[in-house]
Formats: sequence, C-alpha cells, structure tokens
Amino acid sequence: MFKLIITIKKKKGMTLEQFMHHYDKVHIPLCQKIMPVPLHLHRRNYILTDHPFYGYVGDNRAEASHEPAFDVITEAFYEDEAAARASMDALFDQVIGPQVMEDEKNFCEPGGVNFYVVEVHQTAIPWGA
Repeated sequence: MFKLIITIKKKKGMTLEQFMHHYDKVHIPLCQKIMPVPLHLHRRNYILTDHPFYGYVGDNRAEASHEPAFDVITEAFYEDEAAARASMDALFDQVIGPQVMEDEKNFCEPGGVNFYVVEVHQTAIPWGA
C-alpha cells in the first residue's frame, strides 16, 4: 500500500458545507470519471473548527483549530507506488490535468493544495490489559 496525504484550503468566501459538498459531490465524481488509475481508498477528514469538544482540551492545543492552515486532510491510498505515479502522470496530462485543475478553482484556494508522501506506523492499544 502506498499513501499520500493531501491538505486543501477551501476557497475564500466558501462555507465548510459548500466546500464539502463540492469536493464530495462534484470533484470526486469528476476524478472517478476521468482518472485512469483507481484509488484503493480516498478518505477526507474535514476540520471542524466549531465543535464543542475543543472546550475539553485544557492546554490550548486546540487554539489553532479556529483558523487552520487547511480545511481537509485527504488520505489517498494506492495499491503501490507505481499506481500513485500513474495517477500523478494522469493528473499532469495535457487532457486530464486541465479538467481537474479547472474544477479545483471552484473550491480550492489558489496554492492551497499540498501533497505529502507518508510512512504509516500504527499501534493497536489494548486499554486495561
């Protein structure tokens, strides 16, 4: 499995709900239709800046949540690095790339899309054992 993290800042003037709707209901279906390399999984983690849970965080760790640097953390899982490379080749293709980039203008802040290659480490923690 090969994983990319993509952070995206919503376009100025959009509500989080408008951003979520466009990303989930317009952009993802567009990419599914035109991208030749399927993702294994595409998970979107939207930042909720007004959730009451922030009041339970007692040492100001949640302070930055009020104006985050991005509005969604996307996890893109590919079968392997070769599939991720093929996806990036398509993203910057002369035909496919402009369609994706044009739609990004509808919901992403210019310069607000960033990709990161990650190595996942995971620990199952049995509480009370």
